Amino acid sequence: MVRQSLAESDRGDNDRAIATANEAIRLNPNYANAFVARGLAYLKKGDNDRAITDYNEAIRLDPKNSTAFLSRGTAYLSKGDHDRAIVDYNEAIRLSPNYLVAIYNRGLAYLKKGDNDRAIADFNEAVRRSPMYAQAFCARGKAKLAMNEASGNADIAKARALDASICP
Repeated sequence: MVRQSLAESDRGDNDRAIATANEAIRLNPNYANAFVARGLAYLKKGDNDRAITDYNEAIRLDPKNSTAFLSRGTAYLSKGDHDRAIVDYNEAIRLSPNYLVAIYNRGLAYLKKGDNDRAIADFNEAVRRSPMYAQAFCARGKAKLAMNEASGNADIAKARALDASICP
């Protein structure tokens, strides 16, 4: 049922995804990933507080669930709470050191916070691990340009070369 909920959310049918996750939770109220799936649907609907509540429950049930920390960090980032997002991304990375999305998202949180040096460090790591990561090149370019580093233009050009829809 969790896979079904995630697929429904991917299709944009978040109300259906919530209903499917609700059924999974009804059948097994200790299934952390059902809360993660429902939280994702709430997040996509823009209901960050309900998403955070579900991620909190997932973490309570499974404190080693790096996806729950990543997802809760994303909800905090959406709310503009950069520091709490960074704490959750750090935990996701501690639990899963190769979690590339958590590294990239932490860079976004630092970028939005105005800590361009730390943002660039995370984007450097993301690009090192995945040399075709267009979004990381774009974000790194924006961070560099915010610091008046001309090399940011090369990163933005690289992002656009990898994916023309990236970095408007």
